[in-house]
Amino acid sequence: MIECKRCEWNEIELEVRTYFEQNKITVDSYWEDHVLASHFYQFILDDEPIGFFAIYEQSMITLFYVRTAYAHHGQSLFARIKQFEQVTNAFVATGDEFFLSHCMDNFLRIEKQAYFSIYTDRPLKSQYQHDLTFREAKTIEDTQLFTLSEDFFEAESAERVLNGSNYYKVYLVEKKETLIGFGVIEYGRVVSTIGSVGMYVLEEKRQQGYAACILKHLQGVVESKGLEAHSGCWYYNHNSKKSMESAGLIPRRDCFDFIFKYQELSI
Repeated sequence: MIECKRCEWNEIELEVRTYFEQNKITVDSYWEDHVLASHFYQFILDDEPIGFFAIYEQSMITLFYVRTAYAHHGQSLFARIKQFEQVTNAFVATGDEFFLSHCMDNFLRIEKQAYFSIYTDRPLKSQYQHDLTFREAKTIEDTQLFTLSEDFFEAESAERVLNGSNYYKVYLVEKKETLIGFGVIEYGRVVSTIGSVGMYVLEEKRQQGYAACILKHLQGVVESKGLEAHSGCWYYNHNSKKSMESAGLIPRRDCFDFIFKYQELSI
C-alpha cells in the first residue's frame, strides 16, 4: 500500500530540483513562490519514497510526481491527493507533462494563468536602446522609492533588500540621474539554474522603450553568472508581454490553473 506522508521541503528538494532541471521545465519565481509556500508530502512504499506532491494554501496542488517505476499508479494517487486538505485546483506549467497529463483526466475548467518565457540572443532594435544606469538597491532610502511603483513590490521586498538577500536583487534604473523605474532579479530557489527577471517603468516614462532595455540588461546580468534568464507575466497583461517580446523573449511554456470536477458519491 502506497502511503502519503507529510514531510519538509529539504526531504524532497533535491528530487524536485533534479526533476525540473533534467526535464527542462520552464518556470519562474512566481511559480517558485507558490511551491515554497506549500505543504509537502512524499509517496512512500515499503518505507521508501517513490514520489512527491505539494499543496498551496490547502486548496491548490503545486507539485505532483511519481518515479517512473511506479508511474502506473499515477492516476489512482492523483485521485487520492485531490481528497487531501481542501483541494479544488492545480497550478501547473505545461512543460511538466506528467503533472499536466493527470490534470487533464478530470477537470471542470481551465483558467489561463501566466506566460513563462525564455530570452533569445536577438538584439534590441534601435528604438529600445537607451543609455541607462543600474544601481543595486541597498539602503532604506533606496527601498523608500519602492512606493513609486504602485503595487509592483511585495510587502517583504524592502526587508529582503535590507537583509542582503542572495536570491533577490532590485536595481534602481536611472537616465541622467532621473529615476526611470526598477529592475528585479530573483535567482532560482527551486530550479537553481535560472534567474527570473522583471521590471517596472514609472507611468510617466512609459511608451519610450525603457522596459525592453531594462529586461535586456538584466538578461545579461543573469547570463554572466552562467544561468538562464526567464521572465513571466500574467496571461492577460498584454503590455508586459509586448515589452518582453521587444526584449527578445519568446513564450516557452504557459501556466494553467485547473479547477477539478468531482464526481458525486452515491449513497
